[in-house]
Amino acid sequence: MRILPTKILLIEDDEEDYVLLQKTLVKIPNARYELTWENSYASGLTRMLEGQHDLCLLDYLLGAQNGIELVKDARHQGYRHPIILLTGISQEDIDIQALQAGADDYIAKEQTHGDVLHRIIRYAIERKKAEHEREKLLSEQIARRELEKRRNEFISMVVHELKTPLTSLKGYTQLIRKQFVIAGDEKTEQLAARMETQINKLTDLISDFQDVTRIEGGKLQFCESTFYFDALVDEIVEDIQLTTQQQRLLRKGKTNKTLWGDYMRIGQVITNLLTNAIKYAPEADCIIVETISDAHTITLKVQDFGPGIPKELHKKVFDPFYRLEDAEQLAAPGLGLGLHIAAEIIKGQQGQIWVESEEGKGATFCFTLPLDRTHSISPPETLVCDLTSS
Repeated sequence: MRILPTKILLIEDDEEDYVLLQKTLVKIPNARYELTWENSYASGLTRMLEGQHDLCLLDYLLGAQNGIELVKDARHQGYRHPIILLTGISQEDIDIQALQAGADDYIAKEQTHGDVLHRIIRYAIERKKAEHEREKLLSEQIARRELEKRRNEFISMVVHELKTPLTSLKGYTQLIRKQFVIAGDEKTEQLAARMETQINKLTDLISDFQDVTRIEGGKLQFCESTFYFDALVDEIVEDIQLTTQQQRLLRKGKTNKTLWGDYMRIGQVITNLLTNAIKYAPEADCIIVETISDAHTITLKVQDFGPGIPKELHKKVFDPFYRLEDAEQLAAPGLGLGLHIAAEIIKGQQGQIWVESEEGKGATFCFTLPLDRTHSISPPETLVCDLTSS
């Protein structure tokens, strides 16, 4: 196999040292070196900045100037290749000065034997490559964070600008609907009701965007209190049942437990699981909503009888903007944010969420929440709320 040459730039004012180094490099087995020589500070700096080499070997003594000054000068002008400082002087602290100036290594000329020199050159090149990779990765991470920050700021601004007119539009629609009810105009009242439904859908989509922005920015707030979990589930099941005539929501089990958590956010998760079950199993006759508990946790399960989810997608369905690609499900509306938001809410409440499903056999979405959570408000995004006053 052909060995590619390692290109070395030598800046050395003594021609005898250049010839000696060249002979040393030629004798190194299983390696090829191409040596370029410059004999002055000025010509050496010019050649360094051209960058047509892999590594620079630099003599400490260069006439009236020294190699450490050249290292500083080159680094200041953006030189990024590895530098090894050579010297024949037995002097303390030169190695420290060289490294502080920007050199990658230091070796005395009397130690430039073949194996030692080969190892130092190879290590210096590999270390510099690793350093450049780390710098590139860090730069990409910083750029990505800045892009995410700008995106989140933009989404927050858009959400704010959209919510204001939507709130007014919803208020006007409700007012018009009431007037049609009073006037006995049932047909027009139904049209106004449909309009209000579509406004609510748009409001929900905007709220999803806002929640995702808060999640990515670590600013999703929780307003926590003690509440009866069964009462929350029953209330949501009753409300969702009014939205569908096709599916019957079958309630199973009781926990008889009180829970410390965010009543509204946990309700948001339950609502999402139920509306998803209705949306993705439109031909099913019923949806089962089961709650169970033990000494330490409560668990809620929402079982539908739709097309199911392949095992390899069980974790992916909780990714942001992910939607199942099954042809039967493409018509289902939404942005693919609901399950991601639900997962983050349950995670923020120290719980777990998952799906149990086989393709063609429906899906059961489950979450578990702990009963013994400490009533702590240590995270800045968590508040204690009094729901009894509302």
